[in-house]
Amino acid sequence: MYPMANALRKFWAWTTIILTASWPIIKYSKEQFSTPCVFVANHTSYLDIVVLGLFAPLKVCFIGKYELAKIPLFGIFFRTVDIAVKRESIKDAHRAFEEAKARLAKGYSVLIFPEGTIWNRTPEIKPFKNGAFKMAIEAKVPIVPISFLNNFKRLPDEKFEFYPGLIRCSIHRPILTNHLNDADADQLKDEIYQTIRQDLIQNHILHEDHR
Repeated sequence: MYPMANALRKFWAWTTIILTASWPIIKYSKEQFSTPCVFVANHTSYLDIVVLGLFAPLKVCFIGKYELAKIPLFGIFFRTVDIAVKRESIKDAHRAFEEAKARLAKGYSVLIFPEGTIWNRTPEIKPFKNGAFKMAIEAKVPIVPISFLNNFKRLPDEKFEFYPGLIRCSIHRPILTNHLNDADADQLKDEIYQTIRQDLIQNHILHEDHR
């Protein structure tokens, strides 16, 4: 079911990209990721989910807010293969965390936006939550940072406007976690936060002193 659903996701993603007169420029690290793994990305636009569908493996599930299950197209996936979570519920967040770990144990990758939402200060990055990093450490799988550089310019949040053009993102080197424990989660979180933020700075999306 997952490979078939994610093949449909890829088809939908490529169709969306073509119809909107856009083209992805994806920069890959020399160290390719293996699966299963935990992907973490900065969240700048609903376009982020579309672009992730282009290169995510067929055995993957997304974790996203419960409201996405009600949106056409997005909702198809969040009602089937993905994990929708009610962010205001600690109990539901724990349920989603355990379900995601179970998927990792079965060989599926998990994709999370550790900011939890699209920030109104985009492209600056909202402080990350710990869940994705604890999950990767407990499951002993690599964690792969992803930087979205300009999706917020192509499809601004809370606007019914789309601007065609190049879509740029970076897939960074995988970070191994099999030597880490729960006490290392904060350090891992900070390392990945800085990896993504420095990519934004190097690509002139942010300034070093941008806060």
